[in-house]
Amino acid sequence: MSKKYSIEVPLYSSHIEHLAKLNRLEDIDIVLYGGAPNSPLNGGRFNYSLDGLFLWDKPFFSLTKRQLARVLDKFYRTLGQANQNGISFRLAFTNMFVSQEELNEENLYPVKWLVASSQKYGVKNGVILNNKFLEDRIRQMYGDKLVYVSSCTKYVSLDKLLTPAETLGMYLSDSGKYDFICLTPQDSRRAGLLKDVLRDAKSGIIAICNSYCADRCNSYYHYAYTSKQNKKSLLSTGLIDTIAGAFMFILPRVFTCSAFRQSFCKMDIKTIVKMQLDAGIVNFKLGRGLGAGLIDRLISLIRNFKEGHPDK
Repeated sequence: MSKKYSIEVPLYSSHIEHLAKLNRLEDIDIVLYGGAPNSPLNGGRFNYSLDGLFLWDKPFFSLTKRQLARVLDKFYRTLGQANQNGISFRLAFTNMFVSQEELNEENLYPVKWLVASSQKYGVKNGVILNNKFLEDRIRQMYGDKLVYVSSCTKYVSLDKLLTPAETLGMYLSDSGKYDFICLTPQDSRRAGLLKDVLRDAKSGIIAICNSYCADRCNSYYHYAYTSKQNKKSLLSTGLIDTIAGAFMFILPRVFTCSAFRQSFCKMDIKTIVKMQLDAGIVNFKLGRGLGAGLIDRLISLIRNFKEGHPDK
């Protein structure tokens, strides 16, 4: 029997043992997500962040071959441990820009591994996608052996800041084509839009509950910059080039990106989660970044909501 509430949790944001304990709760399904180490198909977070994995001997952005081997070993061991405990994993292959040459055996191996692990442990792993070219190839190779999630990074535009009405239309256009659709951070805070998309969607709807992106910030530029940066291998990433590029990207956005302000504040998801629950959201996502480790707080809010609404 499927559980009512699902929570996507960033890789390495909590110990697997703790997540496994939470996953045994009657109504909570825990799902891990993250990128594959050093993959050019990753999108939403810089590859050099390693999804929060700490290496004591990595002071800067690049990796040696030996370090990368350790990171890859940790990645697959963690995913195997998660699957053994009934926790599925969704691979965040959300790069906007994918070429034919990049759809090779090495880059697609993590998807192959996830399918094999699904069959071994009886869980259904998945992929979070942005690029249609990449999506078509994965669907051709693996069909319904995976869960398909449409990334929040899809619902942006180079040309302008999209209105809620425009993104709503995009969600509904994708409805039924994916198992789940993840709303943008901004739309995850809009009660009216949540109700509208839930009423008409044929896919599961995921809302981000540690949402802090500003309403007037066009996130396209962040996702595009990250996608381009992730084309550079961590084996050859230069310190000066990385810092200079980040500075040139950040400087024009200091006054529009709320992440700078939020980084000095305590993240409290209570107001957002209460609104999302009242709107009917049952699939939640803790985004990578500020508030990524608030899994216990989120579950507490869900359980309090259930106690106050026994009919839901």
